[in-house]
Amino acid sequence: MAKLLRQGWLFIKNIYLNTERGIIGNVILHTENSYEQAKIKLIFDYAFFYIVLLMTFLFINMLSQNSVNILLIPLMIIILMICLLLLRKRVSARKVGLLTSFTTLCIPIMSSFFNDQDLSPKYTLIWVMSILLCYITVNLKTALIWSLTLCGYLVAVAYVKLNNIVVYVSPGYSSAFQYLANPLIVGMYLLFLIRALGQYYRNIISMEQKRTMEKQQQHLSLINQHLTKQFLLVKGLSRSGKSAFVKGELELLEVCFTEIEKQCGTAIDYLNDSREH
Repeated sequence: MAKLLRQGWLFIKNIYLNTERGIIGNVILHTENSYEQAKIKLIFDYAFFYIVLLMTFLFINMLSQNSVNILLIPLMIIILMICLLLLRKRVSARKVGLLTSFTTLCIPIMSSFFNDQDLSPKYTLIWVMSILLCYITVNLKTALIWSLTLCGYLVAVAYVKLNNIVVYVSPGYSSAFQYLANPLIVGMYLLFLIRALGQYYRNIISMEQKRTMEKQQQHLSLINQHLTKQFLLVKGLSRSGKSAFVKGELELLEVCFTEIEKQCGTAIDYLNDSREH
């Protein structure tokens, strides 16, 4: 069983790496801003792994014969694939993030409403993730609008439940089946959360470390250029001083020693500045 799971994961990982290379490989290379790169990577991971999850969820809903979800899940897969194509065409992360987060907020709301206004963790998790995705890739204002939309839906559900209003429920919906499926679905969502958002923050840290190392290398290169220049000057002055000493030109020798001392002091200043930075 463990070997089968490992082979399955390696198969998905291989598809993931090839898909990533084909869709955002060139986009990342032509994007200089590291934060923008991280957002593109986040949207790709979010859409890719959610599509994988949705295919599993589609199979589960086919078992329960949930007609609403059988229609909504393929719709969401199609829109997420469109989002991936938009990334490939170098549409800004802000616009693609807006569409992705809106889709993964509103379609689950529709699914929840027609499945007896289900508010179980499997819906809560994806709503929270869609709002976080919006906050990271779009802006705070839009994330707050998405939050108000979700709160408005929750108020509507409360009104329906408290007033015992009869609402269309999807054929095939079963509370018992949902209770049985919840542990599996929530577990998969948690893995999705760790992989998508957790990897995003790891990417940010990695890119920041890379940028710091590049700055340090540039700084060291600049110091090396300055010190090389100072050493060449000192070497030239040393030769001039030696020649002046042989010829008995004491005034020129004194000038050379004074200039050598000055250049050594400048080199020490460069080194002290590098330690401060």
